[in-house]
This record gives sequence, C-alpha cells and structure tokens, in this order.
Amino acid sequence: MRTLKFVVNGQTIKQDPACNFDGLYPGSEGYLKAEFTFDKEWENTVKVVGFFSNMGKEYEPRLLKDGRTCVIPSDALKNRIFKIQVMGKRGEHKIITNKVMINQKGG
Repeated sequence: MRTLKFVVNGQTIKQDPACNFDGLYPGSEGYLKAEFTFDKEWENTVKVVGFFSNMGKEYEPRLLKDGRTCVIPSDALKNRIFKIQVMGKRGEHKIITNKVMINQKGG
C-alpha cells in the first residue's frame, strides 16, 4: 500500500513536500492511503476526510479512526484529478480546510 502524506495547519491542507506524489495512475483500488499531520488547532477533534472529483462530485467521506490515516476510496481514484478536504468537530468547534488537488497520470 502506498501512502500519500498531507500537512494540515489550521484551515490549510497541502501535500507534504517530503512525500513523492509522482507516478500515480487512475484506477487503483485499496492501494492508496492518505496520512495527515495536524497542528494544535486540530487536537481532540473528530476528523473526516472528504474526497471530490475535479468537477465537485463528492465521494464517500472517510472517518480518520486513528486520527491520522484512511484508505482513499476507489471512486475518487477513477479520474485523473481528485481533491481532498478535511473537516473536524469538537463540541461546538468546527474547522474545515481548503481542498487540495491530486493529479494522476492518464485517465
């Protein structure tokens, strides 16, 4: 399984510059995992990751049960481009990031 790493600071999500995002191809299933590193603003929040097509179609969101990782749904991996966004909730506190675009070759 390959892991794509992301860094979340406040409401900003970006690709971890230490992670290689090259060589991704559409059509994977159960192969790509997303891993997130969060700053202190996200402490004690329940985190859910949203996945979207380039046209805005939403795919099955994933709960970060361990607070850091999830498998990327295969529907999101069918096209050349998909987007990821993280949402968190703690009591009345709600935080949402921007969407970060992931490019795959081909498709």
